Formats: sequence, structure tokens, C-alpha cells
Amino acid sequence: MNQLISVIVPVYNVKEFVEKCLDSLVRQSYKNLEIIVVDDGSTDGSGKICDEFAKKEKNIKVFHKKNGGLSDARNFGIKKASGEIIAFVDSDDFVDEEYIGVMHGKMVQKDVDVVVCGYNFVKSKKDVLSGKNAAIKLLTEHENIDIVAWNKLYRKSLFADNEIWFPKGKKHEDTLTTYKVLSKARKVVYLDEALYFYNERPGSITKTEKIEERLTMRELAAEEAVSYFKKDSDLEQAAEVSLLLAKYAFLDRVIGGKIGKKYGEDASSWIKLNMMKYKNNKYMTKKLRMYNYLLSMGLYKAFRKIKNEK
Repeated sequence: MNQLISVIVPVYNVKEFVEKCLDSLVRQSYKNLEIIVVDDGSTDGSGKICDEFAKKEKNIKVFHKKNGGLSDARNFGIKKASGEIIAFVDSDDFVDEEYIGVMHGKMVQKDVDVVVCGYNFVKSKKDVLSGKNAAIKLLTEHENIDIVAWNKLYRKSLFADNEIWFPKGKKHEDTLTTYKVLSKARKVVYLDEALYFYNERPGSITKTEKIEERLTMRELAAEEAVSYFKKDSDLEQAAEVSLLLAKYAFLDRVIGGKIGKKYGEDASSWIKLNMMKYKNNKYMTKKLRMYNYLLSMGLYKAFRKIKNEK
């Protein structure tokens, strides 16, 4: 089945990387591609490089727009996409030449709505999950391979039909969006192949922002998920575990001396106050139950310090 696939590439001031990114897409073994490049107001000449590619490659469409941020650029790309299947590739990353072909082949073979591949050395041991179980996996395990928007092939209808958009103006927009998309999918398949190459450059968000900002975004995403899944008990319980994990992430960074004590005090108080509601949560692991017990006994800090010293 030779379906048209739209690859959305948001571009903003990545002059040193965008050529390699677009070249990796042009070289895809799967040829029925529409490469939608959204220049989000670049000022370093990135847009000109994209235009030069478009002159040589008929399947590249370049759109120049006022800067609105990554979410806005992705949403713009979704609206311009002609394919029923979409993928996102960040413009400072690149992909294997079999990236689209392998994932599309698996999408057709397994009749799923989302395909997730590995990146770099990361590998997944899962095969096919229901969309609901994939969302639960994301919420309860917080694996990077699940949270990010890239390294996936999606049916466009998951976004458009459910009016799911990336939140404009917010960092870590993937965290606020991916769980919603996965929950709407019929089935999701995971591949062992690492077909996506993530470039963690010095100027990227994860390199420049404070630990507190990342942790706060994770906490807010979990709180939103709890509210979003109110009508589904399983997903709501999974989201509540996600929130508990976010609180422990704060506590662990305090114990490790990475952030101020106030964050740990707030997290500890919240966990103790809400501990009872986790007693019957089906997604609580033995490890999390042990953490709650140690915290209630005042032993968690000592336990974590001993573990960190090993």
C-alpha cells in the first residue's frame, strides 16, 4: 500500500543542522512522501536553506511564518498535511533512510494507528499494544521513547478528528500531547530498530533550562492528564501514578542536592496527604508502594542516599 505520508519539519534557527535533516528525508526508501517544512520565523538563514532544497526536490513544501514556537509550527504543519499519515522530525535531528518505510510497513502489517521506533541506542521490548495500554505505559513508566512527538508515525485523524493540538507557547509540549494521541489510537506497535537519531545540541531546551522547569512541566502534565481522563478509571489511575512519580522526581532531586529544599518539602507533604488514595491503585508497583511506606516512616531520604552511594 503506497499511501501518501506527510513529514512535518518545524525549523527555527538551525542553520548548522537542517541540511542534514532534510537530506535524510530526501533519501528515504519510501518515496510517496510530502515533506512539509515550517520555517517558524528563522533569522539565521535556515529558511533560505530550506528554499534551496525545495527548488531541487518536488516533494518538499516550505512555508514561512511568523515565529510562534514549536507547538504552533507543528499545528500549522498538521493543517497543511495532505497525507492521511503524518510524522514529525525535529530539524536538528536526522533519520535512517528506512525510517518511514519500515514504520509504514509495520503499520500496514499490524493494522495499527501509531508506530514507535527506537532512537540512538534506546530499544523497546514491546510489540503491539492497544492505544489505551500505550497511554497507560507512558503515564506509569515515563519512558522518553513514548513521551516525545518524534520517532513515531501517526494516522493524521488521531489529531484532526479528536481536535488534539500541541499547546502553543509551552515548553515540553510533547508531554502535554502525546498521551492524548496514544489514548485515541486503536493499536500501537513498538519496533526494536533505532531509526531516529536525536541530536542533543548545547542550545536545545533540555540543555539550557533549569531542572526545576522540567520537573514542574512534568508535574503539570500529570495533573492535566488526571483531569483529562476523569471519565476512564484505568487511565485516570495511570495518570495519578504519573503525578506521584513527578512528586518523587522533585524529592529525589532535592535529596541529590540538585534543587532547593522547599521543592522536597512540598512534594513530601503532598505525597503524605494523598498516600491513602494510592492504596487501591492498580498501577502502583511494589517499588512505589515501598517508597510510600518508607516516606511515611521517615526513612525515604536515608534509603535514597544509601542507594545513590552504591
